[in-house]
Amino acid sequence: MHRILKEELNSPIKFREKLSKYIQEKKMEIQQKYCIDFDEVELTDLLLATCRSNDFGIISQHGNKMFLNEDNVSGWIEKKLLPNTVIVRLDDEDVVRLLIFCIEITYQMFSGGTRATTTAKGFRERRRTFESILVDQFIGKLGEIMVKKFLENNFRSVTIELDWKISREIEEFGNDIINAKKKVSIKSSPTLTGIWWDANIGYDYGIAVKCSVPQQPILQFFIEVCGFTRLLDFAENKIPKDDNLFKDYLENMRARIKKFKCGEIQTDLKGIICGYFKTSEYEPIKKGTLLPYLGEVREERHLVRIDDLKWKRDSWKKFLQEVGLL
Repeated sequence: MHRILKEELNSPIKFREKLSKYIQEKKMEIQQKYCIDFDEVELTDLLLATCRSNDFGIISQHGNKMFLNEDNVSGWIEKKLLPNTVIVRLDDEDVVRLLIFCIEITYQMFSGGTRATTTAKGFRERRRTFESILVDQFIGKLGEIMVKKFLENNFRSVTIELDWKISREIEEFGNDIINAKKKVSIKSSPTLTGIWWDANIGYDYGIAVKCSVPQQPILQFFIEVCGFTRLLDFAENKIPKDDNLFKDYLENMRARIKKFKCGEIQTDLKGIICGYFKTSEYEPIKKGTLLPYLGEVREERHLVRIDDLKWKRDSWKKFLQEVGLL
């Protein structure tokens, strides 16, 4: 039995240290039983979010002490985590389409081809770099792809259409599922420890997706499709061979990508479909409100905890019927 302290819930590092051995055991169990490979950090951060929200009753309270309920952890993994995890490879048609879309929309943002700005809203009111915008676009749109694959895999008669058009106009309530009859907001985040999900006022439904991607997803693309190797070859031809400093740099880079065979896609992307909520069932949270594990709300919007999201198959069927897709 593992006792959980409040300070460990507040610190992903302390939580990982406390449960490292247990997580390794669960990781191996999932690999052997279900042939799904979560790395230790992924699984620990997802478990931490579940503990923070006490989803599945995963935390048992005994007096003023908290303990990890290992039976409920197993239930959460088998009934919720694994069935709602979508895995796609970097060479998946939709992911390749995503890369091209993100590069193009980011170029257009910088060249004035779209009214989207290079300055982030809310707490990031500074000008962002090309690379940071590109990665933000990639992760945001990746969540939409994960939802599309999840719903189409689970409901064979359903077709999910995503919006790939780049417009000069910013639609205030653009529908993330363009063939839905209701306004649907799909929000994705690479932060696996989060417990709150939002939808702007004006949407009918919000869908939450946690995306586990490489730290440098765009660079990983170029490594695996040979683009990075060609860059190193080009650099070697341009830099004199007696420049030992840069010779070392180039050798270090080649060593890092040695395990990746040119043109052979190895990297998987994971999407955990946390669930959905109907905005009419929740009052918007006011700006300035302080929420646990989130902090201050920067603008008024709908915010729902992950343990309140609807995620079972019957609930998804109801969602598809209500938005006119089933």
